[in-house]
Amino acid sequence: MEWHIINHRDYIDGPFHSYEAALEQACVLGNETRVEPRVRRRAPDFYVYRPPYDRQERWQPEYWICTKEAAAAEGVREEIFAQPMQETWR
Repeated sequence: MEWHIINHRDYIDGPFHSYEAALEQACVLGNETRVEPRVRRRAPDFYVYRPPYDRQERWQPEYWICTKEAAAAEGVREEIFAQPMQETWR
């Protein structure tokens, strides 16, 4: 089963071989500082991760950690998974 990190309009990262690997990467992306990350289950194989509030950026992103099938069941557009990865930071 492949796991992906997406949000309501963009593909963020993936695929990952496990939920734990995807959550670990989401915590890195969200600059997690808490002992336990804030994650809630929205549906089977679909989790929502809320990173800490970023005072510099003045916004709080929301990362969805899910399988492609679970995302489709939740009504996520298939086009999100077709977006090219832009590895501009490498």
